[in-house]
Parts: sequence; structure tokens; C-alpha cells
Amino acid sequence: MNRKEIMETFKDEIVNLKMITRVIAVAVLSNFVIIAVVIGPDTVGFDPTWGTVTSILNFVIAFLTTGVLLGIWVVFDVKQTFDLNHMHNILFVAVTVQMLLALGAVFNNNSVFDSILNADTISEISGSITNTIFFLYGMYIFLLVRTDKRRGNQLSSRTQLIGNIFAAIIMPVQVLTLFGLVPAAVFAPLFILGGVILYPLFMIGVGDAIGNYSVE
Repeated sequence: MNRKEIMETFKDEIVNLKMITRVIAVAVLSNFVIIAVVIGPDTVGFDPTWGTVTSILNFVIAFLTTGVLLGIWVVFDVKQTFDLNHMHNILFVAVTVQMLLALGAVFNNNSVFDSILNADTISEISGSITNTIFFLYGMYIFLLVRTDKRRGNQLSSRTQLIGNIFAAIIMPVQVLTLFGLVPAAVFAPLFILGGVILYPLFMIGVGDAIGNYSVE
């Protein structure tokens, strides 16, 4: 399949990818509400009922995000910029790993076979990569916005601003957290601002850019 055929195929997916970014945004918000309100932040371990729901949501978010990343690769011609292309490949792999780990605790909890690891342990393992992935998101979004500004501003100025604020919050916070320098009282609101508010808004902005893309 040559480039023209690839672009023609992608044209049929533009509307779907725009809708997918909305689904991701809703799933992120729903997941947060369940964790923060229904389960509660003080709950420790895998919840057999709501833990299953959040795990499925995490799988859906990661699965759909891989599709959006492929859309970004086409619309923003990612391969033409070395640093963005490199970070794009890293993030795609990281999100894929996140997707593969998302349902591990659920399968373990409902498995008919005995296991050395329990659902609580597997849930902690799958969640342990979250901070690293958020740092990668921060770097990726920073590079994507910078590249977009240099190439014609396919993202709206509002989306570019949201992306820059997201990166400016997430990257320093994750680095400081690595050394235990961010108190829980500060980390929680910053994580909510970045991961629950700014990230979904940025994804919606990316969806709009993909929706406005015309295949030549």
C-alpha cells in the first residue's frame, strides 16, 4: 500500500478518531470519580467490584489512546521530526504495556487457578508504572506542541496552551516525586489538575485537529 492509499484509508477514520478522543476524556473522568468518590482515596488493595470496573476503564483508555497516537503520527507527520518521532515510539510502547497490565488483577482475582501473586499485588505492579508514563506524556505533549507551532498550528492556540501547562506541571512534579520531594497534600491536587482536567481537554483538542485534517 503506497502513501496515497494509506491517506485515503485514514480519511475514513478521521470522524472515528475525533469521537475516540471524547470517549477517552469521559473514561478518564469516570475512572477518577470511581476511585476518588465511590471507592475512596483511603481504600487500599484491589476492590473485587469497582476494581474490576476501573481496570476495564484503564484498558479501554490505553487501547483507544494507541489509536489516537496512530492518528497523531499521520496528521502531524511525526516521522519528520527526530525527537518527536523517538518519543512517540517510546510512548506508544509504554501505553501498550499499560494496556496489557490493566486487566491482570481482574484475571487473577477471578481465575480458577491458584497463583502465587494475589490481585492486590498485581494491581500495585500495574499501577507502579503510572508515574513514569505520565512523565513520558509530559515530554511527548511538550514536543508535539512545539513541533506544531513550527509547522503551521494545526492545534488551536487553546489546545497548545493546555498542552504546555500540562507539561509544565507534570514533568517537574514527576521528577520531584522520584526523589520524594512532593508532599501528598500538594501532589494530589496537581495530579487532578494535570491528569483529570488538562489531559482530557488536550485529548479533545487533538481530536478537533484530527477532525479538521484534510487528506490531500
